[in-house]
Amino acid sequence: MKIKLGLLFLSGGIGALLTELLNLMILEIFQFIAIVAVVLLDALLGISRALINKEFETRKAFKGIFMMVAFTSLLATVLIIEKGYPFASFLSETVLLPIIVFQVISILKNMQLLGLISGTLLDKIIDNIDKHKNGKHNTIT
Repeated sequence: MKIKLGLLFLSGGIGALLTELLNLMILEIFQFIAIVAVVLLDALLGISRALINKEFETRKAFKGIFMMVAFTSLLATVLIIEKGYPFASFLSETVLLPIIVFQVISILKNMQLLGLISGTLLDKIIDNIDKHKNGKHNTIT
């Protein structure tokens, strides 16, 4: 009897949690779509580049799936915090903006490496980002 009661409470708790997450996803669908769209586009461009250069690795391909799950989970957590604390309504935008910006930079870099876009300004921006990532902090000239 105790096991059945424990399973009932466990399944009820899991159901309530999943219902709450689904409700958040429905209410904030555009934020979740934005994350999924940029991560999928970045992953597809990265996989395309790897296939063209014959450098495809399954581990790197799964990185896109991991990032999508991690970013959507982070957004869901922040939205739950916002729901509990209405004065923290800026948190989702604070989390979403850097994710989108970094993914768009990665998309532009992958598109440039595939030869889909080019331009001196884009080259300069990506070179400065690469210098910053490698620890060479130079000013933009």
